[in-house]
Amino acid sequence: MKKTLMALAVGAAFAAPAAYADVTLSGTINMGIEYLNVGSESQRAADARGGVPGTPRRNGTGNLGIATNYSNVNISSMEDLGGGLKLDFNFQIVAPTASVGGVSNRNSHIGLVGDSWGGVWYGSNENIYERYFYTIDPLDGAAGLGGNLQMLGTPGGAVFSTCGQTATPGSCGYTFYRRDEQTIWYDSPNWNGFTFGAAYQTNYAKNQRAGTNPQMFQLGAKYAGTTMPLELWGAYARRKDQFGLEGAVVALGQGANSNTASGSTDQGWHLGGAYTLGDVKVFGGYEDLKWKLNGGLATDITEYKRAAWYIGLKWNLASGYLGAQFIQALKGKAGVGGAGTNTVDETGAYSLGVGYYHNMSKQTQLYGVISYIDNKDLANYGTAGIGNASSFNNLGATYWGAGVGIRHAF
Repeated sequence: MKKTLMALAVGAAFAAPAAYADVTLSGTINMGIEYLNVGSESQRAADARGGVPGTPRRNGTGNLGIATNYSNVNISSMEDLGGGLKLDFNFQIVAPTASVGGVSNRNSHIGLVGDSWGGVWYGSNENIYERYFYTIDPLDGAAGLGGNLQMLGTPGGAVFSTCGQTATPGSCGYTFYRRDEQTIWYDSPNWNGFTFGAAYQTNYAKNQRAGTNPQMFQLGAKYAGTTMPLELWGAYARRKDQFGLEGAVVALGQGANSNTASGSTDQGWHLGGAYTLGDVKVFGGYEDLKWKLNGGLATDITEYKRAAWYIGLKWNLASGYLGAQFIQALKGKAGVGGAGTNTVDETGAYSLGVGYYHNMSKQTQLYGVISYIDNKDLANYGTAGIGNASSFNNLGATYWGAGVGIRHAF
């Protein structure tokens, strides 16, 4: 439920309340108590890291914390311009996770929306590839434990990317779950259950790294049956000269490249579907990711691929719903010096998550989630929430976590 209290506050500050009558305030406070246990590094990973057999393994740990998950506040406005045209504005901030710290800007943009042709926006936002993963995720992966972003959209290491287009070698994000700045995107209207979208990230960082022209393009489409309970979705993302593999090589425990590549291409696609049988929705999907560098040294890892599949269900109950999801990340394939790819053994992993979400009111949910990740000896998949694989870098570790929390929307 959206409120218009912000209109009064902003209007009073500027002594012009009538001008702000259509500004609304909305958001979600989603906080919980979570326990996460991270296992020790595998001996094989330790030996590879140390260069000799018997290298001491990095120890695991267990920690208890309060996760703020995807708590956010939105200041938004939708103005009717006449003739079926509207102006849509949103500014989203996320509360800091510590008692001292600034707020973070997230989905903030402005655009025009037409009744018959859809909408065009520009600014920063979760774009097509990431948003289409949210088509079905019964464990609310954007918030914390158990969701599909723990293993989808990443080769392991980080769950989220933390940069846009950077000139610093090896530091740019390599995951496909990321919020893109400097982006223009289009979302279609709903035509009998069919929708599609496209996004383009401008090349604002051209030549920050000499001779490069970084940019991004994404496409996606969905179908939600109007006469039968069938859903289908798919998305494709392509990133040019953003050098994701340079960061991924480090996160995957493969040392570091020379970071002298002259260009790069990162690509991902996924397909999924769901069918509802009474109160139970069953779903599944497949994802394929590829990172490639052009140039560099003959000893550099210049290509990495990995695929994954997932299945799950959402069971609607009178009091809320039960969700469960299984994800299998397959072994990766790596290539050195542009000489083709070969399977990298022990880089697969699987995860299992189960959660129950109890509706206390139309706006408030009480939930509990359990998550488990089993990494092979050289895999490094981790969790969202209070823990992340990149914080520990324990290749081959198991992760299990449990959390309870309250989600309140306003």
